[in-house]
Amino acid sequence: MKLYFNEKPRTFIITTNTHALIIRHPNPIYKHRSIRGLIPRHNRRENDKENNKVLVEFVIKDFINFASFRDITPKVGKLIGFLGLLSLKSKVFLGFITKDEIVASPTVDEKIYKITGTEFYCLNNDEYDYLLDREDEYSGYSDTESTKYPAASIRKLLSSGAFYFSKQFDITSNIQERGFTKAEFQLIADSPYFKRFSWNSFMLGELLEFRNRLSPSEQKIIDTSGYLVIIMRGYAKSVNTEVAGSEALMTLISKQSCAKEGPLFGDWGCDGNGYVSNYLETEIIIYTGKFCLSYVIVRGNVPMYWELENNFSTKAILAPSAKKVNFPRSFEASQEAFTRHIDRLATQFGDVHILNELSDKSYKGVLNAAFEEQIKYYFEHREQANSDFKLAYTHLPIPASRVKKIGYTSQNPSDIIVTFSDSAVNFGALFYENSTMTFIGKQLGVFRINSFDSLSKANFLSKIISQEVIKLAFQDIDIELNKDLYTKHARLWQENDEQITKLVLNYVSNRDKLHTSNVSHASSVKSHITKKYLSSVVDTNKPNELALLKLLGRLQDQQAITLHNPLHDFVAKELSEREGEFTSESDILLFASTFNVNGTIFEGDIDEWIFSENKLHDLVFIGLQEIVKLKPGQMVNTDYRNKAQWERNILECLLKRDKYMTLWTGQLGGLVLLLFVKESEVKYVSNVEFSFKKTGLGGVAANKGGVAVSFKFSDTSICFVSSHFAAGLNNDEERHHNYKTLVKGIQFSKNRRIPDHDVVIWVGDFNYRINLTNEQVKPLILQKKYTKLLQYDQLNQQMASGESFPFYAEQKIHFPPTYKFDNGTKVYDSSEKQRVPAWTDRILYLSRKNLIKPIEYNYARNITFSDHRPVYASFQVTVKIINQAIKKSISSKLYETYKLKHHGLQDIASLSYDVDKRLIDYENRNLPPPSSDKDKWWLEGGKPAKVTIPSLDNKNNDLVVNPWSPINPFTRSNEPEFVSLKELEEMLN
Repeated sequence: MKLYFNEKPRTFIITTNTHALIIRHPNPIYKHRSIRGLIPRHNRRENDKENNKVLVEFVIKDFINFASFRDITPKVGKLIGFLGLLSLKSKVFLGFITKDEIVASPTVDEKIYKITGTEFYCLNNDEYDYLLDREDEYSGYSDTESTKYPAASIRKLLSSGAFYFSKQFDITSNIQERGFTKAEFQLIADSPYFKRFSWNSFMLGELLEFRNRLSPSEQKIIDTSGYLVIIMRGYAKSVNTEVAGSEALMTLISKQSCAKEGPLFGDWGCDGNGYVSNYLETEIIIYTGKFCLSYVIVRGNVPMYWELENNFSTKAILAPSAKKVNFPRSFEASQEAFTRHIDRLATQFGDVHILNELSDKSYKGVLNAAFEEQIKYYFEHREQANSDFKLAYTHLPIPASRVKKIGYTSQNPSDIIVTFSDSAVNFGALFYENSTMTFIGKQLGVFRINSFDSLSKANFLSKIISQEVIKLAFQDIDIELNKDLYTKHARLWQENDEQITKLVLNYVSNRDKLHTSNVSHASSVKSHITKKYLSSVVDTNKPNELALLKLLGRLQDQQAITLHNPLHDFVAKELSEREGEFTSESDILLFASTFNVNGTIFEGDIDEWIFSENKLHDLVFIGLQEIVKLKPGQMVNTDYRNKAQWERNILECLLKRDKYMTLWTGQLGGLVLLLFVKESEVKYVSNVEFSFKKTGLGGVAANKGGVAVSFKFSDTSICFVSSHFAAGLNNDEERHHNYKTLVKGIQFSKNRRIPDHDVVIWVGDFNYRINLTNEQVKPLILQKKYTKLLQYDQLNQQMASGESFPFYAEQKIHFPPTYKFDNGTKVYDSSEKQRVPAWTDRILYLSRKNLIKPIEYNYARNITFSDHRPVYASFQVTVKIINQAIKKSISSKLYETYKLKHHGLQDIASLSYDVDKRLIDYENRNLPPPSSDKDKWWLEGGKPAKVTIPSLDNKNNDLVVNPWSPINPFTRSNEPEFVSLKELEEMLN
């Protein structure tokens, strides 16, 4: 990456080998040097609104003539990544990472870098251009420069070793969220949850929106080239260890949140959105050549409105009993904030178990009592909130003396473990088998540690949970871990505690330090005595805090940058208008099927099922349920081999007819999603993503829920969903609730959900029943009166009323109920339970653009090993095919229209999306030149625009405009428009 600069017009260009990001300011302020220093050449009024406007374009590098530019890439170090645009004191700065060092490697393909050097360049003012010519390495600016250079403190802050980034993945995500696909860097930091960990989100805000408006290929270049680097603040480190005789990497990553309004650190509660002070998400990762284990724990201050009273007497500082907790908002307001906090966790992780470390003594006891009232109220009114997750709560006060006594050793206290072990088992952990690319298990819930300052005690409990989860997960696959791993694990958590505590205490105001348990009373008194002014919100007199606020854009005089990219907008508009030149439609065949296999692997012939129509489908999507029998006490699903066997059997069957390959497989407990594609069609498939959601409110982990895969077939977005809903004749309302949970909870990058696709196919064992008795149902089945039966089908009734699956469609059912049979027979349930036959296995589809044409809907009657029957459907799907070569050629010609390559950069400040007529190549399109206020294209020779009125243009008459004629020409009147001068005189007399 290189940086080029042109003084007039003031322009910066960031380049890679192939592309260039052009950044300009429409109204830069130029000054010149003199012996006495920098003297303004003019006194242009610095308008914040105008100063925050920035022009940006992303073009192919070859289109630019660099003759007037000079290379200002740092002579020492290098440009590693672009941090974004920062507005400070009416000036706009470009921020770059110039130095880094590798500190962690979560997997062999991923690296985490600590930022050790940054640089900032002023975009709209040449006052600091003398800094561009430095050729030596320097540790910082001089005292004089630091005082007057607004970005000096930000540079120092970002180079302090507390910030991290990755070139391979978005560091605001954890492994479970970004998956294990070998796809390139995927940016997700602009979605709500992850944005809280992006510490340069203020700098990147509009740039991310700019990126999102680019084409997919351009977005890919942006993400992989370092044009937009996301940074997090916290801790990251990897150590080498051993698992079952194989080399392993163990990594700990902690991300501090910057989302809360007001103080981010210290003794404070939450804001109105439920964001809390001292919020931290920590992920432990163990990676070997065969497995990858990942587990996430979160912690933070008490999620309700509270603060310590502003009582700064020496007595209050020295005596904890003199401290007092204030609750500045009502109970109801705190409940709303608490609910938002918990709901956000549930949306991201699933179930939530709160471990409350607050003491029940002193002022912390008052806070604890208030919090438990919030918990009690929440549980009492939870049903009214229609919560889709399970919330557990445990009060677990741990004395500081015990933390000190036990320390960070490989031993785990059993009395603490027993309080959370059941949730640890039910939540599971992400466990991935690398060789088969299989999810053995997923983390379906999260521990939320609740403490006063979320520091040492919270870290200590996190370490205990992490160690127990690691032990249970590897025990599940019969691997005993050695003591060295646990020792190194404890050391990582100890370093994490030291680093996070340091980051909190160094960037918290003295007002908050007075109440932090980690600071001695003596130093607190000294801080109090020497402090002249204590802010109740933030102490802006501290350089560290001030720099932090600058970075986050929270100073009163900071305004967000507004980006304009007129050239790119015009090209995008032109491409849209010429879409027909590179876009066509094509029909593909899609096979979808659902089958509850009842925990069985079938080795027999499945041609009747897979090739029932004897058609060659382009996409084959199969959802399986109950692929394994889950047992209580399992932490991860160790029977992943069942999925691998079913995948192999189905693929072998497909290969009998044509060349197919496995595009994606996903598993959640007993749920499996298999997606196969013809090899000839693979080139059209991109952006493959996997998501899941658990819906079971009780029982074993992941016994019910949904898995989904999202991808693009050329330019058409497709989503396949496989789900398993609650069983039981009378549980139709719970099944409706399962549907709502999946629609709300399954989400992909950019916050896209299931309905946000062009085509949706949803299969599963929905478990909807028929509201009739056996005596009523079975005769109707024999008579094949399926239409009559469907009148009493619960799913049919809910779809008709618009409750479940609104806007979805289902092909007409011409086959008997597919549940429940005696295994190995065609006889409906003859057991004591005598379950009523039902169409539990269904295939629904959705396309608001009418892209789906249903072809077939049936079942495989002779596949009898399970108590269900396979149900399958065939569809013709119309997809949009884009010829990327033609599109790229048209795009290149549009850029070349402006002759960037031959005549340098145009003045893009004068270009506007609203007046794009002046961008058009009028000569080649046989169009007249654009008109202006004076010259109109319809007048010959560019004559000034004028209107000729024949009645007044005759020099021989003396007519004038009648002053008594109505001003509005559409008003009816007997007055003539014009009168003679003689008539006018008579009227006036």
